[in-house]
Amino acid sequence: MNSRKKIGMIFPGQGSQFLGMCKNLYDQERIIQELFEEASTCLNKNFVRLCFASSEKELREVKNTQTSIFLVSAAITALLKEKYGIVADLVAGHSLGEYTAIHAAGGMNFADTLYLLNKRSQMMEEAIKNQNGGLLAVVGFDSDKLKLICEQYDKPGLEQVAEIANHNSPTQVVVSGTKPELEKIKDNLKILGGKSIMLNVEGAFHSRLMENAEKSFSAYLLKVDFNPLEMPLSNNIEGKLVWSPKSIQDSLVKQTSSHIYWWKAMQHFEKMDIILEIGPGTKFSKMLKREWPEKTILSINEQEDINELLNLLDRKIPIIDKEECDGKKNEESLQL
Repeated sequence: MNSRKKIGMIFPGQGSQFLGMCKNLYDQERIIQELFEEASTCLNKNFVRLCFASSEKELREVKNTQTSIFLVSAAITALLKEKYGIVADLVAGHSLGEYTAIHAAGGMNFADTLYLLNKRSQMMEEAIKNQNGGLLAVVGFDSDKLKLICEQYDKPGLEQVAEIANHNSPTQVVVSGTKPELEKIKDNLKILGGKSIMLNVEGAFHSRLMENAEKSFSAYLLKVDFNPLEMPLSNNIEGKLVWSPKSIQDSLVKQTSSHIYWWKAMQHFEKMDIILEIGPGTKFSKMLKREWPEKTILSINEQEDINELLNLLDRKIPIIDKEECDGKKNEESLQL
């Protein structure tokens, strides 16, 4: 008999959202419907409409994006656990995804995580109102050279900001800062043969432009009870494994304005047999596949993804009643 495969779960952050995310699984699975209902009640927000029938623009708003991505990722995680008995041995999440990871590891309950992310998004949205900030993804360019370019445009204070904020992989980093400075860096990179793209987000996240939001948000973190984790978390701000309630809280207090050391955090996942990206999008699973082509890495968004995972785990694939599924689809389409 084969020993149980070790599973690492990673959870995406802002920018992974898309209209219709989780719709197929929502139509099929009562547990996902229940969590959508609970989230809608908790925040007095219609998540069925927001995720399936709003607009890309509305879904992209910080106040909607963070809670929606968490809901989708948490719902799929709950489905894997409760229907298939699939749980993680190690978790991590990118930016807001760290909250999902903590919830998945038993560190926070569903309602408290929603509450925190709702407050976090409010604080961040308030912070970016008077800031012309953004994010610039840079691919395949020497990070030391990029740092020197950023230093030319990064000035003391909040008027001219250019910080390497996300260390996502050996070949991809993200610069956070004020848009005029980001555009200058983009022009410099073009001249030097570097590839870069402005990301479709509304603020200069994980830079000092978020320090006021971080200070305002930290008070809310004190209102939530954290539990010891059932499996370790590889955290954003240090790439270290943490378990205790205090270490979790400390990580989250600093995370909003701190840089994200994602690639360092991912080093702990090299020991996993299977790595799953749980939630909308495939960005982080594709990124890891480029670095670790020999490893088994899947993104879990649809039933087909779950079936592939079950095959890898030598589990029986459930038969879905098509008439029942179609009936649910027709019923839910009336509620959007």
